[in-house]
Amino acid sequence: MANAGDDRETVYLNTADRESLCRLEGVEPQIAEALIEARPFHEWGDLKRVDGVDQERINALKSAGAELGEPTSGPIGEPGSGGSADSPAGNMGRA
Repeated sequence: MANAGDDRETVYLNTADRESLCRLEGVEPQIAEALIEARPFHEWGDLKRVDGVDQERINALKSAGAELGEPTSGPIGEPGSGGSADSPAGNMGRA
């Protein structure tokens, strides 16, 4: 959690969009996409499922203001769902 005098924005890994994730130091677009696809994260160790994420990167994410946040259970394809709008299920009900 960010300290009272800290100007960092908290970025919740379970719900942040690609742009917000990329604002975290050391998170390139490829890592951001992989984090989105690997959701939900219930504990910090779950991030190790993502290629390129090791304990050192997890520590850096924590230092940069990242929090896990609540895992979401929204419909596939919705922000934070972990699903992809490009998948057939993610496009259900869309024109």
